[in-house]
Amino acid sequence: MICWKCKKTLGTNNVKIGFRDTCPSCGIDLHTCTGCRYYSPGKPNDCLVPGTEYIRDREAPNFCEDFKGKTDFQEKKPEGKKNFDSLFKEDP
Repeated sequence: MICWKCKKTLGTNNVKIGFRDTCPSCGIDLHTCTGCRYYSPGKPNDCLVPGTEYIRDREAPNFCEDFKGKTDFQEKKPEGKKNFDSLFKEDP
């Protein structure tokens, strides 16, 4: 898993993150929507898991039982967004 705030590796993927666990490097709460691999802004409740409860503060710790820690933080742009951005690139 990787800390959602400082992006430091926290150990193997088999480590279970508790509701009150914090990052040893930066001290931020780990069991949050922003640290979950199912977090997907724009989806219902910003989550890929159907029927999850609404969480007001995505960076605050929560008690979601579907939580799975992120293993990478590659920024993924939708194809349409990539194509749109390429329209405004300046050619050297």
